[in-house]
Amino acid sequence: MTRATLAFAVAVLTSAATLSVVGQASAQADAPAAAAANPKLEGTWEGTYTTDGPSGGMTIVLKAGTPWSISNTLSGEAPPPGDPRELAVAGDTVTWKQVFGEYDVSFKATLGADGKLAGALEAFQGGSFVAGGSFSLARK
Repeated sequence: MTRATLAFAVAVLTSAATLSVVGQASAQADAPAAAAANPKLEGTWEGTYTTDGPSGGMTIVLKAGTPWSISNTLSGEAPPPGDPRELAVAGDTVTWKQVFGEYDVSFKATLGADGKLAGALEAFQGGSFVAGGSFSLARK
C-alpha cells in the first residue's frame, strides 16, 4: 500500500463533519467469564483522537443496561458510519467495531486510574491493516 493510499484511508476516517451512531452490546451475554462491567464507565466522554493522518474530536456515550449501548461521535469529514457492533464491556474495558465507508474500524478503551478513558483504534480494509491511532477522553 502506498503512503498516499494510507493517507487517504486515514483522511476518510478523520474528516471535518460530525458523525453520530448508536449501537447496542450484543456479545456481552455471550461472555459469562468476563469481569463485571465497571459502572463508572457509564456516561458521556469527550476528548480527542489522533491517527496516522488527521486528528479530531471524539465523544462517546455509554449507557449501562442489558445490554449496554454506545453512541460514537467523531469530528471529521468521513463517510457516514455504520452502527457500532460487537460492543463488549468488561471490567474497566470497552471494545466495539464500526464501519466507516469501506473501512472496518476497531476501538478499545480502558478506564485508567486517572479517571480518563484512553484507547486505540485500528482501521482495516479488505482484512488488511491500513491505519491506527489513539484517543483520550474525559468524563463530561
